[in-house]
Amino acid sequence: MKKTYFLISIFILSICFFSCAIKQPNSKLNIEKCECTLDSASVDSVSLEQQELDHFYSLMAYAVVHKDWQINALEGRGYNIGAVLVDSAKYVVNWARNSVNIKMNGTQHGEIRVIQSYLDSVQSFSLKGFSIYTSLEPCAMCSGMMKLTNVYRTVYGQTDPAYGKALERLQLESRSCCRSGYSPYPRPVISDKSPDPISVEIDSAYANYKGKYIVDFLTTPEAEKLFQKASKMFQQYKIAKYVENQKYIDSAHKFYNLVGPS
Repeated sequence: MKKTYFLISIFILSICFFSCAIKQPNSKLNIEKCECTLDSASVDSVSLEQQELDHFYSLMAYAVVHKDWQINALEGRGYNIGAVLVDSAKYVVNWARNSVNIKMNGTQHGEIRVIQSYLDSVQSFSLKGFSIYTSLEPCAMCSGMMKLTNVYRTVYGQTDPAYGKALERLQLESRSCCRSGYSPYPRPVISDKSPDPISVEIDSAYANYKGKYIVDFLTTPEAEKLFQKASKMFQQYKIAKYVENQKYIDSAHKFYNLVGPS
């Protein structure tokens, strides 16, 4: 009889425990049903005129990298990744390349360097209204720097399957998922894939690459060929499709002529 009562008690306790687990907002059942959302600032309408500049400035980012191409990911300046900074008036005002090796500093990514060097030169805290065009999708470190300096938008060329979508993750609304969820990180930065065709070709080439690391892929002859193609396209892009963009294109070419080794 005692054994029967004991088994019944265990059964009742099990039912109560299971019922409580379903009601807990942190339970796996609730998390699986959750649909987390992105902050609305991660979506932006882009005019045809702006699409032309996105295409052009993305080609420029590739051209800046190719102008100082590295054949070994572990030696020389750093990785074949670079960025250009565009101010709120849509003019290019700075450029930078990844220089982690020459600086012996793992933080010296192209986006970090283009931000820091410009802010140092103008003695400012903010890049409000500025945009960054980068040859590779920004990592979490570069994305954090963009947010903290109030960058408006970034346009990236090559997609990074491993370290990409950092800005989107920072804009994730997860409070509805569970009790320990988070609101989107302050100062949203719009993140857009470049409309230029070279970026698609590079993504395709990397998808077929048999190596392990993206930085190694970026030293291959195939990658250099595509960066060289982008560089030629940029240098030959002299006439704007939309007349209002001509002044930006002319200015960018003059700026590019001053780009030297890192």
